[in-house]
Amino acid sequence: MESSTIFVTMNAVFKDEEKCRVAMKTIVEDAHAAYGVNAHFWHKSQDGKSLFVVEQYADERALRKAVMRFTSARIAFFRSIAVTNVSVYGNVSSVIKMMFAPLSPLYMNYYGGFSKEVVISKEAGIKTEERDRIYVALNASFKDEEKCRTAMENIVGEAHAEQGTKTHFWCRSKDGKSLFVLEQYADEKALLNHVAANPPSRADFFASIATSEVTVYGKVSEKTNEMFARLNPTYMDYFGGYSK
Repeated sequence: MESSTIFVTMNAVFKDEEKCRVAMKTIVEDAHAAYGVNAHFWHKSQDGKSLFVVEQYADERALRKAVMRFTSARIAFFRSIAVTNVSVYGNVSSVIKMMFAPLSPLYMNYYGGFSKEVVISKEAGIKTEERDRIYVALNASFKDEEKCRTAMENIVGEAHAEQGTKTHFWCRSKDGKSLFVLEQYADEKALLNHVAANPPSRADFFASIATSEVTVYGKVSEKTNEMFARLNPTYMDYFGGYSK
């Protein structure tokens, strides 16, 4: 079930941030109540110019239903931004690819990891704790894929047992050269606990890849900045949305 999860990410620049925010509020509230939309998280660059959206769907059915809800708010949203790129992570059908064709997305296939099943709340609305989530995204190329996979399996196995690690999702490009890892944590404490765990496998993993880009999404402290300093990450601040 966890491998049926699909993530969609979008990078954009603002044309009208206030119009974007108004449209976003409606889209997020609609998505929160919809079937299978487990995350609809929005982040803004620290210079205020760029937008990043990450959406998590329980399965392809949830994604199809979301794409078909092309409301007036969604139209207003796309008019308020300039999209720079879209990526779809996970195993999707030709139907989804046809639906996304106007955006010319990058596709990467599921490679390993998990995204834990979301417990459906009977309480309406977005909860405060849903806004505390932190995402870490890593783009890399393989130097030794077999060594990477072995390290990955060890990291993922331990991460799945960590209560605060909600997602550790790995995707590989179709040509087999590139790797994308998306991690989601309940809060900063969960992130710090994860980074401190399992150092041998983590060292083997970083020895097996060439990291090209790391981004941390969400509000973090100086302690996180220090732990990630050697990776020289980009930071983006919470702008809106939720992760259940």
